Amino acid sequence: MRHYPAPPRRATLFKFLRLAAALLIVIWLASRAGWDEVLEHFTRIDIPLLGAALAMMFAAGTVKAWNWRRLMESTITDCRIAFSAVMSWYFAGGFLGAVVPSSASTDVLRAFLGQRALGGHGAACVASVLTLNAVGWVAGSLLGLIGIGLLMIGNRFPALLEPAVPLFVLMAVALPAAYVILSSKRAAILDWLQNFRWPGVIRILRKFLDAVCVFDRAHVRFVELLLIAALGLLVQTGMYALTAASVGVYVPFAVWMVLTPLTRIVALVPISVADFGLIQGVHIWVLSVFGVAPSQGFVISTLYALQGLVIHATIGSAAFVYGGRRGVEPRAAPAR
Repeated sequence: MRHYPAPPRRATLFKFLRLAAALLIVIWLASRAGWDEVLEHFTRIDIPLLGAALAMMFAAGTVKAWNWRRLMESTITDCRIAFSAVMSWYFAGGFLGAVVPSSASTDVLRAFLGQRALGGHGAACVASVLTLNAVGWVAGSLLGLIGIGLLMIGNRFPALLEPAVPLFVLMAVALPAAYVILSSKRAAILDWLQNFRWPGVIRILRKFLDAVCVFDRAHVRFVELLLIAALGLLVQTGMYALTAASVGVYVPFAVWMVLTPLTRIVALVPISVADFGLIQGVHIWVLSVFGVAPSQGFVISTLYALQGLVIHATIGSAAFVYGGRRGVEPRAAPAR
């Protein structure tokens, strides 16, 4: 009988503390909001609107998967990758990532599923996920800045959200600048890597750099991927607005344009489990600035998390079980 090593105590302790912290945050938020008010809002949910929001959440994930496939096609040329395959890796990664520390861990799982199905290409899969996220961060920052501008025009932008302005500007400028610098220095970096004593490491890093510098290729355009990413974020923003409407909360659409990228930032902090925890605290705080009652904000944020769990438990679990290598076929060698 094969015996597997037990997980390190430190990792187990961290998981327990993270779960406990998220649970305590949720209980504290619900107590502050008022249990009776929270339960009352749950009984008044508009189910058709909530169903429409759930459909938009799925659509937003589909748009991201489309961009991911576009990036992988540009670097992996020895096989054909069907869109259905990339969708299965994306949603299966979300299913597995529902219990990992942060959204960054979910991205690692998606890259792993991709390289496992492809039978290799680990460097290209990791680079494509990183690039996908970077494009999404730029699009999200621009979306947030547009939302802030609309709120300022209507004199609805609160001073408490002013720190978001330099944060969005920094990401919108720093990420493209970092790519330009990396692309211009790629040859020098590759020459420097020749000093390494491990040829295998050099090959992996070379493939990774080639995959990251995907926009140097004439057929891959940054603006195209940026617009698609922005479309996905707008769909996600609509999902937030519809979910709030199902609870009877209506605030300017620009508020959700700001909240969408802020949520992605908070998701990087490992104090939430399946979007329960710190994320809810941020949602309640931001919405309270615009006059939304804490009980309504708690219900709205909880519904966000529950919709994600529904997607993970249905589409995500099915993709994990039945996805595998389906939709991946080797390309025929060119005729000589």
